[in-house]
Amino acid sequence: MKKVVSILATVVVIGGAFLYKTGALNALMDSNGGKAEENVETLLSKESEAMVAKLAPFVTCINGVDGAWRGAYARYQTAYENQVTKGNAFWNLQTRFTLAQHGDQYAIAKSCIEGLNAGVKNGQSDPELDALGTEYAQTLQQLIPLVQSVDTYYSQGDYKDDGMAKGKALQAQIAPLFKTFFAKSDRIHSLVASRNLAIEKQALTAMEQRNGKDIWWHTENVMLEARGVIDAIDALNTQDRLTVENLQPLETAYQQALETAKAYGEANRAKSEGKTAADPFWFYLEPNASALLANVKALRRDLGKGKNADLERNYNNMINSFNRLVDEYNNRNQARNRYIASMNKG
Repeated sequence: MKKVVSILATVVVIGGAFLYKTGALNALMDSNGGKAEENVETLLSKESEAMVAKLAPFVTCINGVDGAWRGAYARYQTAYENQVTKGNAFWNLQTRFTLAQHGDQYAIAKSCIEGLNAGVKNGQSDPELDALGTEYAQTLQQLIPLVQSVDTYYSQGDYKDDGMAKGKALQAQIAPLFKTFFAKSDRIHSLVASRNLAIEKQALTAMEQRNGKDIWWHTENVMLEARGVIDAIDALNTQDRLTVENLQPLETAYQQALETAKAYGEANRAKSEGKTAADPFWFYLEPNASALLANVKALRRDLGKGKNADLERNYNNMINSFNRLVDEYNNRNQARNRYIASMNKG
């Protein structure tokens, strides 16, 4: 079967900001919701904990830079081509590469570089990942001053004064760098995702052994199944095998995990609702988890009807709903870790 649309490779990589685990749930609050236990047994082996620390700066770059710059570059490229061929384009904030933090318009990209360099130098050795991280950081370092020039050039309307002379020169410089940057990103993404998946499965098994299939287990299981369905659909599309018959089992497996989690949450609402940042956050995730299922179903229905235009839209919607689920999980989990750390200091 023909691929849904040729541009899906870009969408999937943006969706690949899908590495939802940025830290292990290693500190557990006591049953009274008080100070976190000291010397608590962790969910992960020492080797896996070291790998989590190793992956952290890579995850930060994937989630903080890659998705934003892929979208910005696609919009910039469209505007650039319109400006060159038609003499007009819509230049606005959506075509810029700014990733602001603390008043610095490119701080997030700069902190990505710092984190990668520190991780390569001080973290657990991983020759393949280390080499890619170094090359990625070097390319990003080259891009930052160039995209600053691009953003200034178009925001000031300077292209109106020089007939796009500097714009064309900048394009000649950034185009090959972005090609390299995205290629390195794709490979990093694949390596980090595979290592992260193994850690997640280990953590899920440990959670069940410790506390059974409680709300935390169901939360992690739904996230793992969501990751699995996105990966599998991406692989089917790449292999020209995205059919109703191949998609249906993936949809069914994810739906079963989601419905089981929802049923457990409702039956144990008193234990599953959060009163502090350290408490379960399943009910905050559930709307986005359900939206992802709805989008997977919409994609499957349109596959059956052969509606290519709808397929592209629903594929994008599916990736976007997955990203929202990932973002919510990350935000809640990071807030939980910060809260537990603050309690441990008390």
